[in-house]
Amino acid sequence: MTTEQLPYRVPAPVPVRAENRSMTVLAAILWTITVMAVGLCLVVVLMIAVWGAAAEHPAEAGSFLLQVAGVLALAAAVLTAVWYALKLLRLGPATRWAITGALACPGPVALALYVYLGR
Repeated sequence: MTTEQLPYRVPAPVPVRAENRSMTVLAAILWTITVMAVGLCLVVVLMIAVWGAAAEHPAEAGSFLLQVAGVLALAAAVLTAVWYALKLLRLGPATRWAITGALACPGPVALALYVYLGR
């Protein structure tokens, strides 16, 4: 048995536009800041839950963790809805990442600063 090979052509490289590169950099910066802020907040939340469980209040610690998980799930659902709404507007992926990063950034950063500064 022989197989017939189709002619293969190498596709032309797609030029990267400067605006796409700048949106990618902006998105990376915004999401890095957001992830770091959420990480700090989650460390504090887990410390509070461990202290609550160690103080013989595991039900309250579990309730607290469920509330935090609910807030994170709600935020993820809203950002997913925004992502797909922006996709309907036919924006590029880099632009969608930058816009959702700009929407996701302020809340966790404000909370992290509030926790870090102790006010």
